[in-house]
Amino acid sequence: MSSSVSEGEFVTPGEKISLSGDAGTGVAEVEGSLVATRIGIVALDGECVTVSPATDGPRLPEVGDVVIGQVARLQTKTAEIKILHVEGKPIRDLPAEQLFGDVFVAEVVDRFLPAPGDAMRLNDVIRAEVIQTKPVMRLSTKTKARYGVLHAACPACGEILVPSDAVDDFNVACTRCDYTAYRGLADDYGHGFFEEGSGNSALNRGGERWSSDAEARLSHDGSRPYLSPLADYRRGSVHEIPKQFLGRGSGGGGRGGRDSRPRREMHKTKCTLCSDDCEVPFKPTPGKPIRCRPCMAKIEDGEATPDELAAERKILLAAKAAGQETAGFKMFIGGLPYETDQEELTALFAEHGELKEVHIATDRETGQGKGFAFITYASHATGKKALPNLKNLKLGGRKLTVQEAKSGGGRGGDRRGGRGGGNRGRDNRRERR
Repeated sequence: MSSSVSEGEFVTPGEKISLSGDAGTGVAEVEGSLVATRIGIVALDGECVTVSPATDGPRLPEVGDVVIGQVARLQTKTAEIKILHVEGKPIRDLPAEQLFGDVFVAEVVDRFLPAPGDAMRLNDVIRAEVIQTKPVMRLSTKTKARYGVLHAACPACGEILVPSDAVDDFNVACTRCDYTAYRGLADDYGHGFFEEGSGNSALNRGGERWSSDAEARLSHDGSRPYLSPLADYRRGSVHEIPKQFLGRGSGGGGRGGRDSRPRREMHKTKCTLCSDDCEVPFKPTPGKPIRCRPCMAKIEDGEATPDELAAERKILLAAKAAGQETAGFKMFIGGLPYETDQEELTALFAEHGELKEVHIATDRETGQGKGFAFITYASHATGKKALPNLKNLKLGGRKLTVQEAKSGGGRGGDRRGGRGGGNRGRDNRRERR
């Protein structure tokens, strides 16, 4: 039997509450009694009985909150930040949808940047303000001097970078090597938090034009953001964009960006339903439906007439037959003596028609035959007609296993027969050993 608690007492789910009133938050009415539905403290709020949580709820970032985060990914126009801490709130794990925020390139620093990777690098620690929470969290590092990069390591040697005004526009330098670069610095860079700041944000030179040297190192072609810090140093700040990152109508792109996908080859063909010209991003297979967008919509909506579908079937069957004839007729040959060469095999099967391809399987290391091969007749009709006459062929005193090869290079029929004629295949392996 459940215990009964009163106002001000600690309660767990399922316990009865010895108060009368309406069921409020954290309370449910069961068979005329009030029962707690969560852990907390019983309270009477007017005529409602409630249970106040005994523990703090999740501390989710809200608009205006200041967060500490680490640069997790750099793209052409956004930097993805993993949130480590929300200032002024207890440290605790954030839900997955609140774990990352994006800094758009225009919100990085009060200065023109082609890409956020020009002012922050992977693994840099930053301070930023939450300016949007839904549908995605967006951050800003430019609205206040205390926002920006707090900690950065040299991508060349790993030494912590120090603020420096020795080179125009390059406001951080490495004390171990000759690396210099630009970061959108927080006022208290290198210290974590100073109430009065350290004045480092002045090195960002907000609103100024870039010097010619710095201008040459900006990511105008979008080529740098996807690089890791070490790759940045090894390949230099100016280099050709890898082909896999070239996107449509763009000089490049980072991972996850709209322009990061490689160009897809388009193939010209005809719609099998209406015969209009169209393009598809894959090589059409003879006998398979290829439909333009209007015809796809017509099929999905059930508006295609029986006559249209019947006409399409005729086109598909004709295309399949034509494609089949062009592809030829492929056979699997099993039970071959290991010493059989291509010339000998070709001579044996060429008597029944023109051959398109002869391939004998061999061991990669020794080059010795494996006891089977594939041959392809140039004409599908010729190969299919010849198949029955090839069932009794012999080579080197052995009866060969001849079957039609299925799509993908396999062989049809009985599995044992396809492995070199049952026991003959095992005999071959014994001889080989």
